[in-house]
Amino acid sequence: MGAADCVIRNFDDQITGYNKALNQMRRTLNALPEPERTAVEDAARELRKARSAAAFIPVDGLTIRSARDQH
Repeated sequence: MGAADCVIRNFDDQITGYNKALNQMRRTLNALPEPERTAVEDAARELRKARSAAAFIPVDGLTIRSARDQH
């Protein structure tokens, strides 16, 4: 097996893991009573709005510090 096969398997495993988590979240959300499910969906919608409105900070505008700089 070459490195490419290992990388592809890693990505496939990650996708499988994300899909399992997503399916569990959907089942949990669907099992909630309607008022609670609506509240969660409303909160998620507001979070998406807040994230999309947040200022974009370009990477070159960040100050990068190493762990040694923290002491």
